[in-house]
Order: sequence, then structure tokens, then C-alpha cells
Amino acid sequence: MSSSLLSLFAQAGGKPPGTPWEKPELLYASLAIAAALLAGGVVIYFVDRWRKSGLAPGTADGAAELTGFRGMLERGEITEEEYARLRQKAAARLKGPASAVETKSPAALDTAPAPPAPPNPTLPGPLPDDYFDDPQPPPRPT
Repeated sequence: MSSSLLSLFAQAGGKPPGTPWEKPELLYASLAIAAALLAGGVVIYFVDRWRKSGLAPGTADGAAELTGFRGMLERGEITEEEYARLRQKAAARLKGPASAVETKSPAALDTAPAPPAPPNPTLPGPLPDDYFDDPQPPPRPT
């Protein structure tokens, strides 16, 4: 009986050195890292999906949106005309089809062209005015 056990142990020792089965903790660590990466990817996918779910048109609460516009009117951030236009667009979006135009901000509603930007005055800086000009080539000897 003891000789048959010894022969079994002798046959089991024929594995080549350096296989992953000699050190299963490396295999377990690799599997744990792969599982952690997979779980992280799944979490990122669902968080991104949850974050984007509120951006779909028609999902915003109309009463909360109108309350926000009313608060902007009371604070003086928008005019009475802008508030009326925003209220009409919000009502059309809530009642009408999904093809209604979505309002992003009161500034986006302004159709008047922006006034031209004032010319930039030259401000004195720490470097002389000709600092970035190309240097003059040295005179050639004749």
C-alpha cells in the first residue's frame, strides 16, 4: 500500500516548473483583477445611462421648469417677454410632439446680433514691444 502511494506521488511530480498551477495565488489575483475591472465597467455603464436618462426631451418636470423660469424673472435675470416666450415653448414641448424645440437658456433665445467687440487696447507688458520681432540679420562683409 505504501509503495502504491509513493508511485502516485512520483507521477504527480512530472509537471514542468513555472506553471500557474504551482502558485494558484497568482491565478486568483489575476481573476480578482479581471473581475474588479469588469465590475467597474458595468458600474460606469449604468451610471452613464442613469445620468443621460434625465437629458431626454419631455422628461423634465414642467412645473419645476416653469417655477425656475419664474424665479429667474423675479430675480431680474430675464425680462417679461423672455419669460412669456419660455413659458410658451415649455407648454408646447409638454403638450406637443417630441419634435418641439428644446430651450437651453434665455441667452440662446436672443435673436438680436451681439454688439461688436471693442478693439483690444495695447496693454503695456513686462517685455519691450519689439521683443518678439525677428532679429535683423547681421550685415554681410563685403
